Amino acid sequence: MNIQDSQEKQLLITLENIKRLTPRPQTSEAVPHGEFVMMFVIHAAMKKQEAEQKEGGCPSPGLMVSKLSELLQVSRPTASQMVSTLEDKGYIERVMSATDRRVIYICLTDKGQAVFGSRMKRYSEALSEIIEKVGREEIDQLILTCARLQEVVNEVRPRLMINQSPEQELQQDPV
Repeated sequence: MNIQDSQEKQLLITLENIKRLTPRPQTSEAVPHGEFVMMFVIHAAMKKQEAEQKEGGCPSPGLMVSKLSELLQVSRPTASQMVSTLEDKGYIERVMSATDRRVIYICLTDKGQAVFGSRMKRYSEALSEIIEKVGREEIDQLILTCARLQEVVNEVRPRLMINQSPEQELQQDPV
């Protein structure tokens, strides 16, 4: 195995380990991790809109499903299904645009805000302890490195996502 192969292997292992760092809730919790991430994105969008509204921007009551699916990098049907699940639980609601009845926004309900806040508080406590133990400078460097890695992945990903069957790939790969 050459150095590049070893580095590729280590990068894959590291990325998988990073993925596992995010604490997963027990199955008895009301909101699975994927739904919590969706609530996080909706919450962040609502906070951003609040700030823009204070600066004189035009208000919108939430986030459209299309934007939500883009931010979560999931298909629109998957995002819609997750939205329906959270709506059934009373954590989010759909709000019709005041100017265009075809536009529907997704926002957190008061119940959703409470559940999100409680869960976020636990995450925040754990993250604060991690930052304290690792050190702010190393965490800042990790954040910068991950941002750079994300840029490069976004650049490379389109070339890797070509819809080819395994047979087509074999035909193109010289053996």
